[in-house]
Amino acid sequence: MQLIETGACPVRKLGRIAAGLSMLSANLLGASAALAQDSGDDEPQVVVHDLMKEPAPGPNTYVYDSSILFYKESGSRVQAVEPVFNVQNYLTNGSIISGNFTFDTLTGATPNGATPSTSDQTFNSIVREKTTSTQVTSTGASGGGTVTTIPGTAYAKSSYSVPARTLPLASFHDHRFAGNGGLSWLANPDTRLNVGLGASVERDYTSFTANFGIARDLNQKNTTLSLSVNLEEDISRPYNGTPAPFQELNSQIGGGNDTKATYGVLAGVSQTLARFWITQVNFNLSGSKGYQADPYRIVSVVDPVSGAPLDYLFESRPRSRTRESVYWGNKLALGPTVADVSVRYYHDTWGINSLTAEVSEQIPLGGSLYIKPLYRYYHQTAANFFTYYLVNGNALPAYASSDSRLSRFNANTIGGKIGVRVFKTGEFYVEGESYRQTGAHTVANAPGQLSGLDLFSGVHAISVMTGLRLRM
Repeated sequence: MQLIETGACPVRKLGRIAAGLSMLSANLLGASAALAQDSGDDEPQVVVHDLMKEPAPGPNTYVYDSSILFYKESGSRVQAVEPVFNVQNYLTNGSIISGNFTFDTLTGATPNGATPSTSDQTFNSIVREKTTSTQVTSTGASGGGTVTTIPGTAYAKSSYSVPARTLPLASFHDHRFAGNGGLSWLANPDTRLNVGLGASVERDYTSFTANFGIARDLNQKNTTLSLSVNLEEDISRPYNGTPAPFQELNSQIGGGNDTKATYGVLAGVSQTLARFWITQVNFNLSGSKGYQADPYRIVSVVDPVSGAPLDYLFESRPRSRTRESVYWGNKLALGPTVADVSVRYYHDTWGINSLTAEVSEQIPLGGSLYIKPLYRYYHQTAANFFTYYLVNGNALPAYASSDSRLSRFNANTIGGKIGVRVFKTGEFYVEGESYRQTGAHTVANAPGQLSGLDLFSGVHAISVMTGLRLRM
């Protein structure tokens, strides 16, 4: 099951960014990826040198970091388990070799894009390759369903029903394998270069990435200038083929695979302002061309008077997108504690503007234990083509998506981390976060029954990550 976008369902984003961060942080003695905003935009994982991280280990040192992430959305929606293993080798000549391996399992249910209704609804979808049997009864988050093979094809079709006044959800199960490798080296005592390659594979989605970065220290290493570039190629292989824009849900699709190419450039500067204060400013410009819709997401076509669903069409999104963002981060040593304060502004050509503010503080509790509470606030505007539904009889727009991750919403994250020193050079840590989206649940002047139904499919999710980091 391809999970395009990751705002309301940040599982893929968590995995990709975690993998990118752990691999790239080694390449640049502690790097930071461009923060990905909650609207579900997989921005390129470009890198900037970050002096605000802890000092690099000494030569002839290995650093192993193994963790496992548990993620769960409320309402029997998406659940994920993701083990990650990262290794970094610091060589005597200043070079760093790194590798990262990830495997995750996703189960549960995700909104299919249709609006709720005062009557039961039934949907069809391609779910998997067919089995030897011709009909299997299944049960999902949206209710019972029947899986049948499609004559003349290698796939099976699922019909599932959604009770009245219930958000339509489609059940799924998927696995993802991802790996990244990187090399960082000193061109001279003040200049560091890095390169990296990565790949992520799912049953219906494959992604390949490549990156290159350079960081230059100035002013007795109190100033660092950096430039990073990233290239990504994604291949979408939906089970039912790639649907045409606004194609009917129950029609025979049969489209082939489609691709998306993404590029990104990030320029940054880190500056030591005082013994207790380091600041960093990054500017990120990225663009993508190709298939950027969700091949499984639909939009309801409703009656202009009653609001009852009459048809379901696959969504349509633009095939190009340009993103810009500015990030300002600060690390402050306040007595024995260390505070991180950051803000980020984002804009794209789809009409989404967002603001992210985050604050955390690491507090030591003795010589080998610390806690780190965190709060993050996020706000975004809606994409130009976001709509909860289409009205029958009106001309179709060029683009339309009912994905609430492209809507106007706010999100609040409350979390924390606790770490304890083990084995003299190791750390055992546990991180937890509670993430909740809020947005408009009704639409002004909605026709008929829709005026009294909850249309917002935002999510409340809880994640817990536990890990062990060893320096040897």
